[in-house]
Amino acid sequence: MKSRKVVEIVSLSVLILFVVGIIGVTSFISKNVFYALKGDDNSFILKDLASTDLPVVNEVAKKIEKPFNDEKTNIQVKFYSKDSSKEDQEKALILYDNTYMPSTGIIYSNESSFDILAIAEGKVEDIKQDEVFGTIITIKHNNNLTTKYSSIKDAKVNVGDTVNTGEIIGTSGINKVTSVSENMLYFEMICDGKYVNPEDYYDKEIEEMN
Repeated sequence: MKSRKVVEIVSLSVLILFVVGIIGVTSFISKNVFYALKGDDNSFILKDLASTDLPVVNEVAKKIEKPFNDEKTNIQVKFYSKDSSKEDQEKALILYDNTYMPSTGIIYSNESSFDILAIAEGKVEDIKQDEVFGTIITIKHNNNLTTKYSSIKDAKVNVGDTVNTGEIIGTSGINKVTSVSENMLYFEMICDGKYVNPEDYYDKEIEEMN
């Protein structure tokens, strides 16, 4: 009889411990879930949710910008193209030392000094002084694109610098091509080794150039 009672007591004790264990585990899980839902920063549950449920944000492609942001800046000399009208071709000729030369870029002018901006991300490849066009800053971009900014005053970059789209690289200056203004920019765009009309590529992605 005693042996049977001992067995019953032991069985009852094991059952009680089992029930208490289940209650404890259930309480622990419920507590952690509750704090996770409340926004507990230390909860591994919340961290997992934050790391897996957030949407992936794709980087917005940057477009080519104009080399200035002053709305009063105008075209003084156009880009020369064999496909342009005779009138536009005449406006795209540069006269220097009694010689006419087709313009491989665009001369922008303004009544006031204006900032010169990098048209896209790139690396400053060269800065030099030219007798006719003054300071020339050359920037190398992606997709085999190179840009040249001439007639620069107060260059704000150095060779080897990496520049961002819209970053100020200098201010407008003078050149010996025209004396219509003291605030000029002679801007050239070279893609795959060929000069192209910058006005055709503003607000486009570099990858669109061919």
